[in-house]
Amino acid sequence: MAPPRTSQRTGQPGWTMMTAIHDALRRDLDQLIHTTASRAARRARWGVFRGHLQYHLVTEDALMWRPARARLAGDPRGQALLDAMQDEHHLIGPLQAVADDAFAMNAEPDRLARLLTRLQTRLTSHLAHEEAEALPLVSQIMTPAEVRRISRAVRGGTTVPRAAATIPWALAGAGPDVCHQVLSDLPGPARVLYRAAWRPRHARSTPPL
Repeated sequence: MAPPRTSQRTGQPGWTMMTAIHDALRRDLDQLIHTTASRAARRARWGVFRGHLQYHLVTEDALMWRPARARLAGDPRGQALLDAMQDEHHLIGPLQAVADDAFAMNAEPDRLARLLTRLQTRLTSHLAHEEAEALPLVSQIMTPAEVRRISRAVRGGTTVPRAAATIPWALAGAGPDVCHQVLSDLPGPARVLYRAAWRPRHARSTPPL
């Protein structure tokens, strides 16, 4: 049996899909902050980013943080780390809501950039904290099979439309090693769909920035 693939970010097996999604969130926010594209293009890309961010946070809460909290009952340090993850999630929501309002009101580019920079500061801090401390902790208290289930869930689980949206979005601009690792973990039919349909459709439908 081949050894489990290890994420270079966390030093732990099973998290390549997770960190690829994190990188895609960082990428989209950075592009939105610095783009000179039209307001319509920015608003469309914000909608894509917002959808992926919300799905990711909700999935983490349901399938990772809640089970981890049950496993860490009686461990004050572990519980404190999970409290921090939850608090950071709660701080991201209001910043996203303010940006939602600004896009809806067609705010000036400078105002949008300021609001998105605040969100970027909070989100990138959370993602770095999660990768450095929380994912290694989860690897210690969950089995490799459970970690694989989390990875499948964040990429879309068994819901083909969600996987068809998440995987090409996460891998757009990713390095060849990351792409190889993520695609190697997919069932054969999903790899075929990714190359033949999902990736081309994502390239056609993603508004350029």
